[in-house]
Amino acid sequence: MIAVQGLYENGKIELSEKAPMNRANVIVIFPESPAGKEEMRLESARKLFDEFTGSISREINEKEERLEALDEKYAHSD
Repeated sequence: MIAVQGLYENGKIELSEKAPMNRANVIVIFPESPAGKEEMRLESARKLFDEFTGSISREINEKEERLEALDEKYAHSD
C-alpha cells in the first residue's frame, strides 16, 4: 500500500504530490478533524507532548526491529 496525502473539496480530491501510477483503486480516509478547522492550540500540543514524553522507556533500534519483523513475517512462508 502506498499513501499519498491530498485535499478533498466539493467531491474532488487533489493530491499534494504525483501519484505513483496512472490508474488504481483507492481508499479514502478522512481524519477526524476536517481541513480548514483551527489547528491545535500550542498549549494543548505542549500538554500532550509533556504527557507522553518518556512513555517509551526502551531504546528503539529501527534496523533490528525491521529485521525481526521481516523474519517473523517470512518464517512460515514455505
